[in-house]
Amino acid sequence: MNLNNLLTIDECTDRQLPDGKPLINFLDNIITEKIDTLSGTKLKDELELINVKSFNDGKILILTEPKGDIISEDEIIRFKKNYEKQVSSAMSQGKPYVHLVTNIKWYSLFHNFIQNNNIPVYVSKVDYAQMPEWEIEKDLKMTEAFMLPSHLHYYSNEINHSILIDLTLADTSQRNYVLDFEKLLGKALEFDNVEILIRPGMYLPSFENEHIQVIETADSECIHSHSNVFVYSNKPYSNEILPRLLYYAANSKIVFTNYNYSINNLVPSVILNLNKKGYAFSPLNELDAFNILNENRNNVLYNLTLINIIDDIHADIFDKRLVNQLNIGSGNNYMVDNNLITGNDCEQFDSKINSSKYDIEQTLSFPIIFLGKTGVEYNDSFIKFPDKKIDCIIHNQKNVVNKSNQKKKLSMIIPIHNNGKYLKFKCYNSIKQLTCFDDLEIIFVDDGSTDHETLRIIEDIRSEHPEIVYQRFENGSGSASRPRNAGVELASTDYITFLDPDNEAINDGFSVLLEEMEKNQDLDMIVGNIVREDNIKRNEINYYNKVMKVNVDDIIEDTRSILINTNLTVQSIQALIVKRKILLENDLKMVEGAAGQDTLFFQELILNCDKVKVIDQMVHSYYAYVEGSVTNTVTHKFFEKFYKVELQRIKFLEEENLIDVYMKIKFNFYFKNWYLKKYAEIQDLHEKAKAKEYLDKIIELYSPYREYFDVIDY
Repeated sequence: MNLNNLLTIDECTDRQLPDGKPLINFLDNIITEKIDTLSGTKLKDELELINVKSFNDGKILILTEPKGDIISEDEIIRFKKNYEKQVSSAMSQGKPYVHLVTNIKWYSLFHNFIQNNNIPVYVSKVDYAQMPEWEIEKDLKMTEAFMLPSHLHYYSNEINHSILIDLTLADTSQRNYVLDFEKLLGKALEFDNVEILIRPGMYLPSFENEHIQVIETADSECIHSHSNVFVYSNKPYSNEILPRLLYYAANSKIVFTNYNYSINNLVPSVILNLNKKGYAFSPLNELDAFNILNENRNNVLYNLTLINIIDDIHADIFDKRLVNQLNIGSGNNYMVDNNLITGNDCEQFDSKINSSKYDIEQTLSFPIIFLGKTGVEYNDSFIKFPDKKIDCIIHNQKNVVNKSNQKKKLSMIIPIHNNGKYLKFKCYNSIKQLTCFDDLEIIFVDDGSTDHETLRIIEDIRSEHPEIVYQRFENGSGSASRPRNAGVELASTDYITFLDPDNEAINDGFSVLLEEMEKNQDLDMIVGNIVREDNIKRNEINYYNKVMKVNVDDIIEDTRSILINTNLTVQSIQALIVKRKILLENDLKMVEGAAGQDTLFFQELILNCDKVKVIDQMVHSYYAYVEGSVTNTVTHKFFEKFYKVELQRIKFLEEENLIDVYMKIKFNFYFKNWYLKKYAEIQDLHEKAKAKEYLDKIIELYSPYREYFDVIDY
């Protein structure tokens, strides 16, 4: 029997990663606990690489599969016997034991033993997706994708305009998300040098260009001659791309890829292509490139490696962290801690932090923790061991303070609450790509952010762009309404728009809208389209098409009729530009402390406009699967916030004589497909009971119109 052909697991994505010499030189004494594991495994090799002792006297046994891709039957038999022997020994000693999947190819060989002995299993989302249903254990804990420390091959702060286009995961037979090679080449030629990495034997259309080379294999040296990487995949809702993206991000790359919901949550600084008609990747200026490259590797190495996984396992079992945080004594009250570093005062390091860069402590600590350096300097800041020399200098990136004397034309209001990384690497980075960027009056309104990271990021961005208008509320209001309302009061231009921190401006849409508004001064408002991305599908919300089905052209003058004839359809308030005087003269404000207030606000806006234009232009992306957002976090508070908006909605509908229209076409569908689906997600019985109280209140609110009610059971 050939065991190597026994399983039908696809070739694992981590084995497709480039070979290279491990660069990691992990600092001693960060992990002092001993961990037992098995010889002949990736886990044992990796633990040794990060100086974790692995004998038979550890406090915990972490089991895993053999590391080889090809193993003889005798080797497997010996390995399984040792596996079972170690479990028996741990049982007799009362030692905790778990199984961590590190080589999914061989996992099924241990499945029965694991199941019979109730061994807890930890598996990454990437490997979980490859498990047949019969292999999924009841005591299984899913982890995020993680990188092995040995895959750190390269560290550099030098920026070039060279790009590697990785097509090894592209499926050219796919009808969806088809690879348009001609458009891809067109974008690639914006870079000085281009290499295209393909699978051996993969078909590509023929072309001739001296600046582009096609390669079928790439060693570490070849890959790391490029500062930029574009990774193409036809599977935006699959996790298989994650190991490759994490590898490039960790190894000092600016990473571009197709939309992928998982990487958007894990590493927001990876730049996603959201342009359906082409490919959005271009050379960045030196400072932006460094910020993204640096954030990529910091995020992965500090948060998404095997070190984090074994730390979590230890915490699950002993309720205590395995990792001893390095105390760098930054003296900054708002330092961003993580599981490897903290900033309490100490004498372990000499340090001087003189930078508004939000991740300066992580940046300086990185070469000390992961590369074996004794001291690191960046501009006027440094961290070093006492009596040791600085042996790593991060070269000064040009920090050009952007200050334009140009008169601003459009006020863009950005409400902020504890979502700093998305603000910096999604929202703000996308704004900077707009051709109308210098025309924007950017208004940050912080609605009581409490996490240090967001506060530092706001300071970081404002140091680069001091023209940003800024206001902070000390205590949060619970929704984006209050900061948006405050932003309107702060605005000084004639036009208003909005953009949330976890969304992105796309396709230069705001520039197109602004140009149209300036062309036609009679317009009160202009509205475009958006893309909604989540973990299931891409959905283009095309307001233009909906209006054009019921209107003779793209200009709306009877806004009430359009609202009714489109079945009260609304568009994102982040896909429009409206005259500021419309809001001020009609005292239009968003319901504070509420959720779902955008829909009501759009309806109020359009009814108070005399002339509106719709345009077939994508304006922004809406990430519907961002962890921690108000609409993705369901407790009774969710329903409390929606009840607040319902109080104002029914008042508005009655005043505008739209209540019968709403009850006929919207109420039942909305209640069943929004409220009740969210209600079903609540597992805690106490929370469910409190949520039901608000559902009851909403039903009671609309009870004068109960003749429109369907049978609603909850």
